[in-house]
Amino acid sequence: MDERIVAADASPLITLASAGAFDLLRKLFGRILVTTAVRNEVLAGGTRPGVRELNAAVEEGWAVIVETAPTGAIFRGLGAGEASVLALVRDQSEPSLLLLDDPLARSHAHALGKPVTGVVGVLLMAKRQRLIPAVGPLLPRLTSSGFRLSDQVLRGALAEAGESPLGVES
Repeated sequence: MDERIVAADASPLITLASAGAFDLLRKLFGRILVTTAVRNEVLAGGTRPGVRELNAAVEEGWAVIVETAPTGAIFRGLGAGEASVLALVRDQSEPSLLLLDDPLARSHAHALGKPVTGVVGVLLMAKRQRLIPAVGPLLPRLTSSGFRLSDQVLRGALAEAGESPLGVES
């Protein structure tokens, strides 16, 4: 299990829930931090994927809601959730991992020297740790839920997972 502080934005939480893979976060990391702003974004979905899963994870104690100071204009161009995730780990010296899919948020994380991964990275970690047999069958679930995945990223993920475009292991 990963020993880093893992902080998640709303997009990975919602997308993994849509794919039926939310519990991979618990299996991979043991505990994740979710800022109040991120929680509010997820819960704004009403009955959509992510709401039930996040509430259950908080109740079970492996998703921990944390408050962050207002970010103001520190991270220009980002939503409140993304900015709060970055603010949470900005000044921490402890090893951390940020779960972000937004390209601008990822760029800010890299500028802070913080490692970042997204939904596809989580799936690849899960395959490497044998938590799932294949990445390929989950990818259509991601895209059917509205998650944008370029053909280049799709091919790269399948290649890294050792799978063919049809989901058959190579």
